[in-house]
Amino acid sequence: MDASNGWHCTTDLCSLSAPEAEAFAAFLERIRSAFAVHAVLLFGRERVLAQAVAGGADVPGTVLDLCRSASGQEGGAGPGQARGGCGLRVVADLGAAARWRSHPAVAGPPGCRFLATHAFGPGRGVLALVDGETRRLTGAQRRRLADFAEAADCLVRATACLTEALAVEKRALAHSRKIFDRASEAARIGVWECALPDETLTWTDQVYAMFDLPRDAPLDRDRIVACYAPDSRAALAAARSRALAERGGFALDAEIVTVAGRHRWIRITAQVECEGAVPVRIFGMKQDITEEKLLADRTRYLAEFDAMTGLANRATFEARFSALDQAPAGRPPFGALLLIDLDGFKPVNDTLGHAAGDACLVEVAARLRQSCREGDLVARIGGDEFAILLTTSAPGIAEEVAARLIAALSRPMTWAGRIFTIGASIGIARTGGRSSADLFVAADTVLYKAKAEGRGRYRVAATPPCGPLPYASAS
Repeated sequence: MDASNGWHCTTDLCSLSAPEAEAFAAFLERIRSAFAVHAVLLFGRERVLAQAVAGGADVPGTVLDLCRSASGQEGGAGPGQARGGCGLRVVADLGAAARWRSHPAVAGPPGCRFLATHAFGPGRGVLALVDGETRRLTGAQRRRLADFAEAADCLVRATACLTEALAVEKRALAHSRKIFDRASEAARIGVWECALPDETLTWTDQVYAMFDLPRDAPLDRDRIVACYAPDSRAALAAARSRALAERGGFALDAEIVTVAGRHRWIRITAQVECEGAVPVRIFGMKQDITEEKLLADRTRYLAEFDAMTGLANRATFEARFSALDQAPAGRPPFGALLLIDLDGFKPVNDTLGHAAGDACLVEVAARLRQSCREGDLVARIGGDEFAILLTTSAPGIAEEVAARLIAALSRPMTWAGRIFTIGASIGIARTGGRSSADLFVAADTVLYKAKAEGRGRYRVAATPPCGPLPYASAS
């Protein structure tokens, strides 16, 4: 290690941690006791690195100046680099030495009389013994001071290496924290902790952002829980209670309304930590999944509903319809099937264009929904073909709904200032123990009977084994 690097390391020792400072102080106190002197100093080019003084007081700056001068550090030279180089220097009687008797630390307080310095390094520091009484060092004492100087050198170097290692670790930790913060921001993930039993919350910045709270705003758990939508609040309470009881964890997607009034979805993961068998905290991560939730809802909507009319699509209809085949005997999932085919729709498309046709289908969907009851499934299963699954099989209800539909769809429609009229033919089949395939065929058969007999009417397929008539008629 060159002199400049060595001095940099020793200068850094003024920011020693508490355990390191205590180690230096104990080391110097041992030297002070061994030589029975008033003070022992370990210093570098700019300041005292450590000291041990009888009574615990700090040495005055004049004493440090005296030690520097005596060890050959005048003019900014490093220890051991001037006036004879690295090694031991002893002034047995400062008051008798012409060079030192007028020095403020000798002529004034604290009245130094004895000084011994031992530079080590090169360039790492000086170990100094100071006392108010004159004295001489024996050969054994000189060798022992040299040993202590060598030990001080090792201690300084080890501490410097440790300081540098800690600095490297601190920089690496800061870098890792920066990467974590950026990754958390990109992924919209934050870390949270709730201390038990006082329910004190601790959040990272991303969790504050999810709830639209300023960073480091006071966190009151009751206020935060109030941000959850009622269903999510109940689900969170149940999952949390279960996790605490089982000393486990949970995962939950929850809806919140932020303090700014914005609706968001967050994904919560949690784990309970215990000391012994007692839960002491619950912690985990929160992730903003609002976009994911909206995309999933949109994808599910497109998979289940007709994009133009908003009615259930053919896939949704078939899933509900096929449930008939798995239902227990005598307990069908719906009561009747109505198949609807529009009358006069093709001329609208041909004469007014597809935009008018699309507007017509949207209006038809609205009138179908208005004519049915909640719980009935209304679906678009083809271009101008619709199906309805009625929840009831009560006599007369299917006919009543069909008549209402025909009346609703026969009312004039308006598009771009043009008025036009369409109609509908309907085939009705009640479940009556049929399979889904047989039920569809029965409804489809009577639908085409209705169209063949003049359109704008419904027909009802006979329910097996009730009579030979395949349908009943009504206009």
